[in-house]
Formats: sequence, C-alpha cells, structure tokens
Amino acid sequence: MDFKTMLPFLACWCVFLISFSDAEQQKPSSFLSNYSSYKNICHKIGWEPKCRTEAQKGCSGKIVAFHAILSSRLTNVPIKTIIKFGQVLVNEGSGYNPATGKFTAPLDGVYSFSWTYCTNKGSNAYLGGYVDGKLITKISNYGQANSWKNTSGHLVIKLMKGNQFWVQAFYSTAQLIHEEYTFLSGYKLSGC
Repeated sequence: MDFKTMLPFLACWCVFLISFSDAEQQKPSSFLSNYSSYKNICHKIGWEPKCRTEAQKGCSGKIVAFHAILSSRLTNVPIKTIIKFGQVLVNEGSGYNPATGKFTAPLDGVYSFSWTYCTNKGSNAYLGGYVDGKLITKISNYGQANSWKNTSGHLVIKLMKGNQFWVQAFYSTAQLIHEEYTFLSGYKLSGC
C-alpha cells in the first residue's frame, strides 16, 4: 500500500486520536455527537472500514464442540481400552459418539481436545490421546500418593474430515478411574 492510498486512513486515525484523548472529559451525548461527526468526515474523504457480511470462502461457520463425562467408575482397565465418556452434555456437530468413545471430525480444521481423569491412592493410569490409532499425547499417573488426584491432557491438532480422536489406556492396567471427575471435551477452532 502506498502513502497516497493510506492518507485518508491516516487522516481519519489522527481525528480519532484527537477526539479520544479528551473523551473522558466529555459528556456521553457530546462524545457520541463528535464520534458521528468524525465518522462523517471519514466517509467524505473516502475511507470507510469494510465489514464482512458473509462467511469467507471455505469457512462454513458451523460449530463443532462436545463435552462428555464418564458415566460410571472404571476398575482394572486393560491396555488398549478406549475410554467411553457416556454422559454427553454438548455435542454440536454430532462428532462425538459415546457408544465408541471416538470423536470423528465432521469438517477439516484445527481441533483442541482436553481430558481429565481422577484416580485414587496407589493407582497407576496411563491415558493417551490417539488420532486414527496412533498415540499422539501421553499422560500418566504412577504410584499415586494422594487420596485422590486429577491428571489432565491436552492436544491441539489439525484433522481432516473423517479423522478420529479418542482417549485410550496404554502401557499398563489402570486400577481405578473415578466417574464424577473424569471428562473429555473438544472443539474446532474457527480460523475465520
């Protein structure tokens, strides 16, 4: 952008700066009146902000988000067991399936997933984030000393439509996972 093109913008910006410098001293009615005048000046010199009224190309604007809680306490969870969070509170976009414990991306995009699990004293639990069968993020709790403890995992990853994410036990058997304090949530970042 050259200087000549930017001149109307700079002039309007200077007017705004001058007006806002004493905005605290103005009454609300005079401030709004002055703001309207400056807006008209910007319009007359040919500078108006362009507001987007329609979605960008390739951006559907569809909300994809879910949150699910473990329905019942799990004990002696073997390796390779997918954790099924059965109490679904939100499932916008219908990506999460409580019967399988898997989230299937309904759209291409960048997704954020978080999971927290609660274990008791002496427990070992390794619950990883998997994408299409590959362990991506490892979270563990070994030889827990506290009576109860929450451990959390988080993953931000680009998925294509149809890719799947889930939480699964790995490395060793998880002795106990408490239902009321264990959940999984995820959502698609808008990027638009």
